[in-house]
Amino acid sequence: VTVGSTVKLSHVKSDTRLTLPQVTYGTGSQQQAITTQQDAASSRNFWLVEQPDSASAERGQPVLCGSNIRLINSDSQHSLHSHGNHKSPMSGNQEVSGYDGRDEGDLWRVECIKEKVWKREMPVYLKHVSTSRYLQSLPSKKYRQPIMGHQEVSAGKKADSNAQWKALEGYYFA
Repeated sequence: VTVGSTVKLSHVKSDTRLTLPQVTYGTGSQQQAITTQQDAASSRNFWLVEQPDSASAERGQPVLCGSNIRLINSDSQHSLHSHGNHKSPMSGNQEVSGYDGRDEGDLWRVECIKEKVWKREMPVYLKHVSTSRYLQSLPSKKYRQPIMGHQEVSAGKKADSNAQWKALEGYYFA
């Protein structure tokens, strides 16, 4: 995976794709909800990989394990965001949202399981830099209307099977 690539992130345990369904939370931050869904073809599943210090990061540069990234939804331009002061609506974990702006709440550290560089189709953990919580999805936490079948995405305390993600389909720069 390289800086400037646009990828779809798959939740390993449920084989669902990280998405921004363009529905706002009714509680908490009231920002855009982040979920996972079965529809792998949706354009809302694409995420642009940026490095926060974009002045030194060139497009095509490999993302090293342990480095910080920002993920921008290519459809809405919202950042994958989290903050410790809001709870997710279903599990009560830390809320993850789509934020229409850029700040330190958008930074995620790539933690690789076996590699030194983030590689396509290899599981990684994404750790929220500000709160040290892991991006996760719990298959048992599914929404009803208006986003029927989507799984809640939140940030949890543990790097476990609920927090493993793989970069799959996308546009990769070398």
